[in-house]
Amino acid sequence: MGVIGCILGFLIVIYLVYKDWSVYIATFIGMCVVVLLTGSSFMTAVTETYVGGVFTAIKGFFFMLMFGCVQSSLYRESGAAYSIADTVMNWLLRENTGNTGKNLIGMSILLVIGFLLSMGGIIAGVVIVLMYPIALVVFERCDIPKRFILGILGAASYTFTLSIPGSPQVTNVAPMTVLGTGASVAPIPGIVGGVVEVAVILILLNLFINRARRRGDHFERHPLDPHMEPNMAHPNFVVSLLPMIFLYVLFNFAGLHIVPCLVLGSLLSIALFWKYLKNKDLKKLLCDATVDSIPMTLNVGAICGFAAIITNADAFQTMLNAITGLDASPIVICAVVVAIMCMLTGGSSTGQLVALPMIAPKLLETGLRVSAIHRIAVFAATTLDSMPYCGSILMLLPMCHMKLKEIYPSMFVTTVVATTCGTAAVCLTCALFPGLAA
Repeated sequence: MGVIGCILGFLIVIYLVYKDWSVYIATFIGMCVVVLLTGSSFMTAVTETYVGGVFTAIKGFFFMLMFGCVQSSLYRESGAAYSIADTVMNWLLRENTGNTGKNLIGMSILLVIGFLLSMGGIIAGVVIVLMYPIALVVFERCDIPKRFILGILGAASYTFTLSIPGSPQVTNVAPMTVLGTGASVAPIPGIVGGVVEVAVILILLNLFINRARRRGDHFERHPLDPHMEPNMAHPNFVVSLLPMIFLYVLFNFAGLHIVPCLVLGSLLSIALFWKYLKNKDLKKLLCDATVDSIPMTLNVGAICGFAAIITNADAFQTMLNAITGLDASPIVICAVVVAIMCMLTGGSSTGQLVALPMIAPKLLETGLRVSAIHRIAVFAATTLDSMPYCGSILMLLPMCHMKLKEIYPSMFVTTVVATTCGTAAVCLTCALFPGLAA
């Protein structure tokens, strides 16, 4: 009954969230089902286990998400994000290019922009929101059918940018808080995994886009889609990059915690972009950005709270012991357990926070390096965390005015198939060349 309770509670949460119920109500109902079928104490589950899971998320991500939203708002309102996008687009995009060339160049433009924004500390979900108007321009010029837009934007923010060495994204920070590792550990396997993901994304999506064109599918803008103003005043490309470079250096070379890096990056952004922000209500901009971060933090917290209910059940421990007790490589066990946990929690960071404290000690006993555990975990975390019920996907549908069945196939290719290939490459590299996983 305990195993049935865990699975049923999980399915209920998936269904309710998919049907647009609040994640708080969904996780509470799911918790009640798990408690009922596992025989746990209801009050202990509510006041200790669930709330304890919520607190874990808030403790780890509150200020990171808050100042990440601040940095994102500064880039959006100053026009710095557009400056980066416009410059890269003008560098790479040329007229009189064939369909395959347009596909590859258009996708590469968005991958490069997503990489720059993500490595500059802007939160992955916010990167997609920032890039959406830019992607519309690229898609129109390249005549890429719009149903591929979230697949490519997902590739630019939910895949290798979360897991490559040095990434300041919360997916790469989560194992640091658990394992005490650095952001750039196991750099060679991480780079190999990132390259494999990019190659798979470009090859597969190019095939699907060309096939869609042959069937008569072309770009069509929705009447409510935003239009960028190309004549708006904005900082130049180099100035726009400086706060991102500054944050990246502080985080990866000075060894500062991500929160002060984001704070200092935001202050530098205000100073450099002041000419383009001074006519705006800066106080309101900053206050709105911090308020916007609260729902994101609590959404993560709610999922972590429900995950805590599941993981504290005896039935879950039985299932986990069965997986970790398999006669398999510790590398495979690490990847499988983290991937499944991230699928259960619907988040690449929350799943790691739950899984790693339980499996890391056992993996270390087998001789697997802590640096290898970190890099394998962050790549595996991005494989199954983007199922159709994932909140970070569902929240994007109103923005692009499309249905889930239209946009999800391309997102599955980029955020599941490509990331699985990248994870396999990392695992294989660590297995064949353990000395590179330092």
